[in-house]
Amino acid sequence: MPRSKRNRAITLSNVTKKDKETKTKNFDNLSDNLLKFKRVILLNLSNINSNNLKELRKQWDNEDLEEENKSKLVVSKKNMIIKNFDNYKEEFVNLNKLNQKLKNQHEKNATYGILYTNYDYKTVVDFFESYVKKDFAKSNSKSPISFTIPGGIVYSRGGFINQEDDIPMAHSLEPTLRNKYKIPTSLKDGKIVLDTEYFVCEQNETLNVTQCLILRQFGIAESEYRVEVMAAYDKETQDLC
Repeated sequence: MPRSKRNRAITLSNVTKKDKETKTKNFDNLSDNLLKFKRVILLNLSNINSNNLKELRKQWDNEDLEEENKSKLVVSKKNMIIKNFDNYKEEFVNLNKLNQKLKNQHEKNATYGILYTNYDYKTVVDFFESYVKKDFAKSNSKSPISFTIPGGIVYSRGGFINQEDDIPMAHSLEPTLRNKYKIPTSLKDGKIVLDTEYFVCEQNETLNVTQCLILRQFGIAESEYRVEVMAAYDKETQDLC
């Protein structure tokens, strides 16, 4: 009897990786922009989320701008950028110094980007110095505030705003606070209550996962996220900033 197709074994252990063609395209993209634009700006993008990154791409990758105002933001692997710049170290004096700056970075899981642009260096720096986004805190980041949940009825913002501007937290969330976050809450007359205040975190304290989740639960998005301008190379003057 022929073997049923339904009984055919399917392995789930194989993971599709970026093929050589994709990597080559990424490498060529770095090269094309290096030759096209006047300045190369090295950015550390580790401190922003994917939505911020999309916003930055939209602002910089604008094809409708005149040639002198065009730019291209490329996010790539650290080793890919290093390898690409190594290919042009003889053609562009001092580009190797920019590359060395990247080689000296040992931050784990860091995300780097290259902004290829015709804007002058000061314009780029001024833009990123003013680019500050507030969002929920990430694990292992510094707490933006000191936060303690007051005793009594638990409100949706946990005392972060004035009580008269807040509403009691929904009673259905009580098991989440008690079981998931280990906050000693209870239900009284259909409202979540705390017998005493509950300390969550101190300002500038390194946050763990649970503390971040508690801050998120109470809608506290006060952490500031920025882009670090690490260095810049000007092809016309051969200067490194």
